Amino acid sequence: MSFFGMSKSSERYGVLIDVGSGSVLVAIIRSAPAQKHPDIIWAHREHAPLRNIDSLEQSAKAVMTALVNASMMLDGEGRKVLFDYDKSAKLTELQCGIAAPWSYTVTKTINYKQEKKFVITEELVDELTRTIQNKIKEDLKEDEMAYNLGLTVITRANMEMLTSGYRIKHPEGGKSDSLTLSHTSVVAQKYVSDAIDEMRDKLFAGTKSKKLSFMLMLYAVTKELFPETYDLCLVDITYEASEIGIMRDGVLTYCTHTPFGYFSLAREISSITGAPLHEAFGYLHSEAPFSFTKTLNAQKRKEVENMFEAYVDRIATLFHETGDTLSIPRRLSLHVDLGSEPVFTELLGKAVKRTIKAEPNIIPMSKEIISRTYEETTKGSPQTIPNDTALLLSAMFFHTQEKTRSFEYF
Repeated sequence: MSFFGMSKSSERYGVLIDVGSGSVLVAIIRSAPAQKHPDIIWAHREHAPLRNIDSLEQSAKAVMTALVNASMMLDGEGRKVLFDYDKSAKLTELQCGIAAPWSYTVTKTINYKQEKKFVITEELVDELTRTIQNKIKEDLKEDEMAYNLGLTVITRANMEMLTSGYRIKHPEGGKSDSLTLSHTSVVAQKYVSDAIDEMRDKLFAGTKSKKLSFMLMLYAVTKELFPETYDLCLVDITYEASEIGIMRDGVLTYCTHTPFGYFSLAREISSITGAPLHEAFGYLHSEAPFSFTKTLNAQKRKEVENMFEAYVDRIATLFHETGDTLSIPRRLSLHVDLGSEPVFTELLGKAVKRTIKAEPNIIPMSKEIISRTYEETTKGSPQTIPNDTALLLSAMFFHTQEKTRSFEYF
């Protein structure tokens, strides 16, 4: 069954869940280490209704309903397809990526210095880690809106340790006059995390659960594909949100988002033009996404142009929120629907130029994953390339996670 004849003992079968801002993806995949990419055995995306939503609470309820419906499909149709694929297959892991606005990825850095060199012990690293974790908790409590949402920690990771300014993976036992530790915590809205845990307990008891933010996955996969890139702006655009992450010197240092995505743009277009919502959504998924404005009268065309400019302003505002005094990196890693890459590449380009007065280098991550892993292996094969971009990235993270970095899951 493997392209390279791998033994069954090295195979891993897992369940993937992607909780987006306006939809839920569920999938079953098989990963064999020697393959360039995992096999997508079955997948289904359940969309929240494409309608006007007046509050985050309404949107959350719609996404939770989508999760329930998707889990039913997974338990029924998904299991059947897996059985037909391999009767002896055993699902051992459940990986869940949670996008903004349901998750927050927070990184803090602490610098420990002494006049004389000291021995770096596990106890010292643990103490510094606890200090950062407590600082993150305090910061979240100060953010009243986030704190009132009822957040819970789902992932933690020490992202990097520097001794005397040098990267060392395992510095314990060595001596240095300084130790710099960068630590990331992912928090998610508790009702989302609890819903995932409940689904796992009911349908996949015994599987190892791994919940993390989609932004952390985007970071890890980007690092896997571009190991020599150290400064980057990560961008994830979903139905109801646009999130950015800032990578400095190889570390994901800061994340922020605005609750406005491509469904949001479609609603604005529909409201201005009178076009049905699904038709307005289709405009954003074409090679010439702005061509529809040619059929509008001058007033409506101007309103649509102003609407797009307002979105560019939203993104430019995010680009100013880098968490430090530096500008955003010129290189961007973009994750968005394959069909809407043209429109968002142009809009993001405008936002970057508005922010740093320079041309950006935008990398469409889905196309990058496909060209590096799927195109060659699927030539002359009945196997098709998945067109769900979140599935592509989540599956690649599942496939390569042992090689990326160690995360602690809750």
